[in-house]
Amino acid sequence: MAKFKVANINCENCANTIKRSLEDEFGKIDVDLSVEPRVVSLDIEDKDIERFKSELDEIGFEVIEQI
Repeated sequence: MAKFKVANINCENCANTIKRSLEDEFGKIDVDLSVEPRVVSLDIEDKDIERFKSELDEIGFEVIEQI
C-alpha cells in the first residue's frame, strides 16, 4: 500500500474525480478527507508510482510527498 499527501483535494467531489479518472488504470483508490493535506492510498507497484503521480498532476492534484 502506497500513501501520498496530495494538494488541492478539498471535498468529496475532488476525491470522486480522482477515483473516476484513475481507478480503471490503477485499481481501488482511497482518499482520506479527515486529514490535511489529504492522503491518497492505493496498492501500486513501485514501477507505476511516477506514472500515477504524473496522471494525478494532469487532473490538478499535486503529490506533495509519499508517506
